[in-house]
Formats: sequence, C-alpha cells, structure tokens
Amino acid sequence: MSLGMFFNLISVQNIGAAYRHIQGGLGAAPDQVSWVVTSFLIAEVIMLPLSGWLTRAMSTKRFFFMCSIGFTLASILCGFAWSIESMIFFRVFQGFFGGGMMPAMFSTLFTIFPKKEQQFVAILVGVIATSASALGPHMGGWISDEIGWRFVFLVNAPFSLIIGIAVLKLADFDKKEYLWNKIDFIGIILAALFLGTGLAVLEEGRREYWFESNLICTLSIICLCSFFLFILRELKTKNPIVDLRIFANRNFLICTILVFVWGIIIFATQYILPVFIARTRALDGTTIASMVYIMGAAQVASGFLALLLFKIINRRTVAFIGFVMLAIGTWLQGFMISEIGLNEIIWPQIIRGLSAQLCFLPLVLLSIGYLSPDKIKDGSGLYSLMNRLGAAIGIAASNTLFELKITENYLEISNLTSKALNHSQLFLLKLNNLIPKYLSNSPEKLKIVSEILYKIGIEEASAMAFNQIMLIMGIMALIVSPLIFLVKGLKKE
Repeated sequence: MSLGMFFNLISVQNIGAAYRHIQGGLGAAPDQVSWVVTSFLIAEVIMLPLSGWLTRAMSTKRFFFMCSIGFTLASILCGFAWSIESMIFFRVFQGFFGGGMMPAMFSTLFTIFPKKEQQFVAILVGVIATSASALGPHMGGWISDEIGWRFVFLVNAPFSLIIGIAVLKLADFDKKEYLWNKIDFIGIILAALFLGTGLAVLEEGRREYWFESNLICTLSIICLCSFFLFILRELKTKNPIVDLRIFANRNFLICTILVFVWGIIIFATQYILPVFIARTRALDGTTIASMVYIMGAAQVASGFLALLLFKIINRRTVAFIGFVMLAIGTWLQGFMISEIGLNEIIWPQIIRGLSAQLCFLPLVLLSIGYLSPDKIKDGSGLYSLMNRLGAAIGIAASNTLFELKITENYLEISNLTSKALNHSQLFLLKLNNLIPKYLSNSPEKLKIVSEILYKIGIEEASAMAFNQIMLIMGIMALIVSPLIFLVKGLKKE
C-alpha cells in the first residue's frame, strides 16, 4: 500500500521536469500546462474526504484495489493524450483514484499495528513517500529527455496494477459495512463544488484578471456558498460523508492546520524552483532535475534523523525543530540570483529536506494516532485532505504570485534603468560587442538590443519574484511553528 502511495506521489513530482516536453508535444500555451498538475490535485482533494466513507462501505482492500485499477487506466490514457484538453481530462481521473491510496494506507497503519510499533512503521512509510520527491523530478527529466514524455505517465501503470492485485489477494484488514443506503449525495456534491471551484479560482484568477471576470466572480460565489452549506450539511445529517466532528479533537485540529501550512510551503517551493531555473537558465529537464535532486535525497535521510530524535526528545519538540529548520532553509533560498546554480541552492535544499519528516511524522502520530479506532478511517481522509489541499493551494497560489511579481518587478526595473542606461558606458560597450558590426544602426540592431534588454530584465525580475515568494514562505513556517506546543503530549512518547 505504501508503494501504491509512492507511485501516486511520484505522478505529481515527475511532471515538473517534463513541462517543456508536454507543452511542445501537445501544442499547449505555457499557462495551460500548469493545469496538468492542478487538475490532478483538484480531483485528489475531492476524493480525500470521501475516502473514509468509501473505505468503510467497500472494505480497505476493495477500495484500494479500485483506486489502483482506476489510477492504472488513467495513467495509460494520460500517456496517449492527444491534446492539452484531453490530458487535463484524464489527469482528473488519475488524481481522483490516486487520492484514495494515502488515507487507505494511513488508516491501515493505525489499525493493524499496535501503538508501540506505529512510530517505526510511520518512519518507514515516510521514507518511501519522500523517496518520490527524491526520484520523481530526476526520473521525469530523464524519461522525457531520453524516451519521451508519454512514458512519464505510462511507467506508473504496470506497477500500480500489480500492487492493486496484491492488496486484493493478500490483504484482509477489515470487513465492509453496509452503507450504500445511507449515501450523502448532497454532501458529496457540495464537497466537490467548493473544493473544485476554490482551486479553479486560484489557478485561473490571474489569467482572468481576478474579480474583473464574471467567471471568477461566479466561481467564487459558488465556492463560498457550497463551503458553508457543506459544513451545515455534514454537522446536521445522521450519516455524513465526512465526520467534521473529528476536528473537536484538539490534537487533530492543530496538527491538520500545521500539515496544511507544511503542504503549502513544501510543495509550492518544490514546484516554483524548477520553473524559476528553467526560466532563467534555459536548461534541459535532466539538468534541472539533477539540481533539485539534493532536497529529495535529504528528505529520505530525514526519516532516519527523525527516528534518532524520537529516542531523545518528545514528538512535539521534534516537530518544532522541523518547522524552524524549514523556515531557515526556505529563508536562505530567498537570496538567489538569475545565474542560479547548484552551489547557490545546495545548503538551503539540504536544510529544507532534512526538516521534512521532522515535521510530517510527529504530526501524523500526534493526530491520527490519538483518534479512537472508529474515527481513524475518516480522520486519515481528512488529514490527507488538509495536506494535499495545502499542496494544491500552494502550487496554484505560488504560480499566480510568481507571474504577478515578475510583471511588477520588470516594470520597476524598467523605470529605474531607463534613465541610467544611457550613462552606463561599460554596459553599452559590452552590449555593442554582442551585436554584429555590419548591422551598424539598422533597425535590426535596435531589435536585437531590445530583445537582449528584455531578456535581462525578465531574468532579474524572475529572480526577485522567486526570492520574494521564498521569504514569505520562510516567515510563514516560523510563525506557525509554536502551534505544536498546544498539542497534548508533554511527555516523551
């Protein structure tokens, strides 16, 4: 089941390095390609709150098998997509079925293992999950460069199929409950509406000029109304699709808030870094993946670091250390230059990577591990929802903020340099040396000069935008870190 979750996670991580190939192969515009990730995450977060109910109604093994088969078929269809629209459509199904694997795995972990073994098993699961961050970008870059971008999707299919069949044949964790006559259709529709429209607003808002667009206004109204109606429905109905009363547990509430913020910071920065490097350095996918590989490797090592710290200090303190390290690493990553290389990002990436499991593992153990057995399945779905919802919001918001800040910074650079440029004799001399002499003062020379200046301006504006986002994320991680001390668990567990 952990391996099934691994291939689901890797289907998000390996897309970043293959963006250019997918864009060229499907003839898509740059702003359309981000929907390849966003559509997956929107569908995933719609499935997550439903997973607890479906696990109880179908039994864990049948639900996991259904998710594996659906994920396999959707991965094959993504590999044979003929347009960006068909790709987005198939990614919706891939994300929906893939979204059920993580909560099913977590509920099994906290159901079949005794408490004294849960900590060690959670660390092993964490190492497997973070391996997706380590291998995903590099694998996606290499496959798309050497074999073809379609195999980035097709490679998942056979493994997911084998894992699904193995779970169906070998697993026997629980029995299904007869709940099909108690389906909360209204709750399902409301959940899909507010989650889907909310993420669509974040993704499309910039391109539609936000609330100047009737579409964005309509989607925002639908999102808010369906959100409040969903809460009222789930609190009043006898058979809710999502048991929101679990949030009355203080540990669960605080830990889900923290994992939500953690998801925003980790996934937003993982998404925006390769995009920034590709924009300023114009490197191929494999090279970009090799530059960001170090964080994934550090994330794998962080599981073993967490195991060591658990033996010395309590889980709350481990989580606090993790968030402080995340803040420091992200802050240090906020001082990049347009000529960014491995030397500039290696230490921030190592610090951020080592913090990953120090944050995530204590939050899992202090939230789901403290729920009563009858609440674990619903709790696993909600916990996974908050994590992936943070990831989806982080990616969509960082993409929007990145483009917005590039525009603002470019205009600022243009205004500051327009007058000073004529007095910069050294720069003008170097610029003239880049242009063939035979062009003299021809219109072609003016065109080339304008293109060079624009390229320099955009690269510097991109570096400034990236740094601004990183500094905001670093401050956010530091601000939320003390919340962990509101969680029960003063003694060493």
